[in-house]
Amino acid sequence: MITSRVAAHGSPITVEETAVSPHGWRWRLLNEVARLESGHTPSRRHPEWWGGDVPWIALPDIRSLDGREAFATTEQINELGLANSSARLLPKGTVVLSRTASVGFVTVMGRPMATSQDFVNWVCGPELMPWFLAHALLASRDYLRSLAAGAIHKTIYMPMVRSFRTCMPPLELQKAILKRIEQARSVVHHARASIHAQSEAIDRLEPAVLRAAFQGRL
Repeated sequence: MITSRVAAHGSPITVEETAVSPHGWRWRLLNEVARLESGHTPSRRHPEWWGGDVPWIALPDIRSLDGREAFATTEQINELGLANSSARLLPKGTVVLSRTASVGFVTVMGRPMATSQDFVNWVCGPELMPWFLAHALLASRDYLRSLAAGAIHKTIYMPMVRSFRTCMPPLELQKAILKRIEQARSVVHHARASIHAQSEAIDRLEPAVLRAAFQGRL
């Protein structure tokens, strides 16, 4: 779960944190347990900064990456692009949240990558597992979207991001929760695969039934 002390209109939000914290869990300022990093776009006026081997997450990528580990992107930049802009190469395991236009989508870097300024990124410290934070952000998507402001493109502004707090258990419990989530996702995956296979079988059956009917074999 993620919350903020500041509403989109600037007034404080009252959250009775101790009342909603499960036993053994603690509310922490996210910046205390993870390093906040912003993204950047190298100048398009310098094509020599583009087309390298550094994956660069941008808004066109995020819907397909949502809830998944990111390995490839539509565009790449290179060392010149990194050196001549505020873009930063972030480590594997960095948690990425889209904060403009397509607000609230989440991915985790599966390799070192950079992002555009449409994202905020967290490099987790030793107390916080990246996928635990990712699932907390995904579970808080509606709330995060309610924090976005702007007449044309909704945006979660950086002062708001810096105020984010998360309710987190000890590390061993984070690991246990993530294991349960993966088990549940595996069950869902197999169920979907089974439904898809049955649907394909039904699709094949219908023409066979029709052929048999017209050939007088029913």
